[in-house]
Amino acid sequence: MARISAWSLRRRLTVIAGCAMVASIAFGGVAMYWTATIENEQMLDASLEQLGATVLSFVEEDIAAGGFAGAANVTHLKTRPSASLLYRYQVWSSDGELLMRSHEAPADAPLVDLQRLGFSTAKVKGEEYRVFALPSKNREIVIQVAENIDEQWRGIGSVTAYYASFLLLPFTLVFGLSWLLMRRSFRSIEAMADQLRHRNPLNLAPIRVADPPTELLPILQSIDTLFGRVGHALSTERRFTSVAAHEMRTPLAGLRAQSQLASTARDEHERQEALSLVRVGVDRASYLLDQLLDLARIEALPAEGTVAIERVRFVDVCSDVMTDLAPRAEAKRVTVDVQAPADTLPAHRFALSVLLRNLLANAIAHSPAGGRVEVKLAARADAIELTVDDAGPGIAPAHRERAFERFERLGQTRAQGVGLGLSIVLSVVELHRAQIRLLDSPLGGLRVLVIFARDASEDAAARGVPTTPA
Repeated sequence: MARISAWSLRRRLTVIAGCAMVASIAFGGVAMYWTATIENEQMLDASLEQLGATVLSFVEEDIAAGGFAGAANVTHLKTRPSASLLYRYQVWSSDGELLMRSHEAPADAPLVDLQRLGFSTAKVKGEEYRVFALPSKNREIVIQVAENIDEQWRGIGSVTAYYASFLLLPFTLVFGLSWLLMRRSFRSIEAMADQLRHRNPLNLAPIRVADPPTELLPILQSIDTLFGRVGHALSTERRFTSVAAHEMRTPLAGLRAQSQLASTARDEHERQEALSLVRVGVDRASYLLDQLLDLARIEALPAEGTVAIERVRFVDVCSDVMTDLAPRAEAKRVTVDVQAPADTLPAHRFALSVLLRNLLANAIAHSPAGGRVEVKLAARADAIELTVDDAGPGIAPAHRERAFERFERLGQTRAQGVGLGLSIVLSVVELHRAQIRLLDSPLGGLRVLVIFARDASEDAAARGVPTTPA
């Protein structure tokens, strides 16, 4: 099934880098604009104060030289600062008579009230001005100097625009360099994807990526671990298939040989003996097929997604199993003693039946003639323990771990089983998340202890598994 992604990691990182750079430029521009505004206001006040002092000194010199002609003959000065349309100034007498003004300064009214001295802000002909009023020492004249604030703001905006324009080149270079570095950084991911895309399904060797980033190492390690588990599973399945084929071939070959002997028998006794061996081979092949089917059904349960954990009455399951195994026990005169309360056990009914059948079948098969097998179910504080004891030869502690391997007979080539019983039991135990231990039995043989958690039903519910009463 093809996977479709709605977003690209590379594209998202590129957008993040671009947004970060744009934000840096924007914040830098705002900061520069704010700083320039503060500095411009300070410089504006200083320049107005200096211009006012300069105009006052010129006026005082003119007064000392002969004075002004009066309001009828107002002096219009078009100096270089006033011609730039930034500065305007007026010279007023103390009685409100205009004595001098710059080219753009109004002639009909003062810039601000003549009583207002120092710095202030005023609107002149719809435009905002910063005004500085300075009196002479004898208070006979007042100098008013003004500068257009809008013109100053336009100057600041021009500086900011130049700043942003000059940053476009380094922004482009940084963005391009970031894109190249991201492409180089993603080569490891592309190399890993290319290896996986063209890899042989049976090639489970670790992925080789040159100089992977630290963030990619957990993914690589997880994939390598997965390959290792898959390799182990494939190896186990190959071994299982090989051994199963061998185990099936043996009884089939025997059946063919015995059937040939029966067809060429010289007398009835020889024919009956051959047919008896045919029945033994059929029973062995049938038992092997039953074991393989049980194992397949047990291992398929978790893959179904919902395992029906029920409140199963153990005595009922045990009774059904003993009905099937009674002929074997009677044939060896083995006594099976069951000690179990009538309580229910949280388990999968079929799986529990398979587990108990295999444990009892092994116990009966390995018990001596006239021996005894004990089955006990005991409820503890936090667990329910199932024990099966027999009086057989048991299993040495060094070989107990191997006993759970498939088709493992621990060197007993003449044993009646096929080496799948404990493997099936282990699968059932893992299905219930229980525990299993092989111990020495008080009867002299093997004790199998299976520990079921009391909260198995709650654990199953936490995994999304339904629990239903039996």
